[in-house]
Amino acid sequence: MDLQVIILDYVLTERAGMILLLTALIFFVLQQNKSLQAIEKDLSNLVGKINKLVNRSEDTTSDLSSLSSRISNLSGAVSEANNVAESTKKELNMLAEGISSETIFNEAIDLARKGSSAEEIVAHTKLSKDQADTIVRFHGSKK
Repeated sequence: MDLQVIILDYVLTERAGMILLLTALIFFVLQQNKSLQAIEKDLSNLVGKINKLVNRSEDTTSDLSSLSSRISNLSGAVSEANNVAESTKKELNMLAEGISSETIFNEAIDLARKGSSAEEIVAHTKLSKDQADTIVRFHGSKK
């Protein structure tokens, strides 16, 4: 029985219980501290990755802005080229009409010199009767 008394008096006293409880509590706090450090490390890595993504996003935004500016400049150049092409097309049409009209008048003058009447010139060249009469009057053969 002496052994039981010793065990009950010294081992299972309030002090021993408090010491065991404090030891368990310290162990628990240390384990929580380790877990917290691992979480902080993971969180720090995530913050670094997020910062890299933000930097990439800013670079991409800058690149897109530059491309937009270049596209705008190219659009203006294309618009200007279209205007020049349209103007050139109009000038070519005017020249073609002038050449065509000149050719018709030259043909009508040749017909008048060969003795054709105004009605024949109108039928052959599609000029108006007044135009054909004028050409015959000035360029027709003198009879």
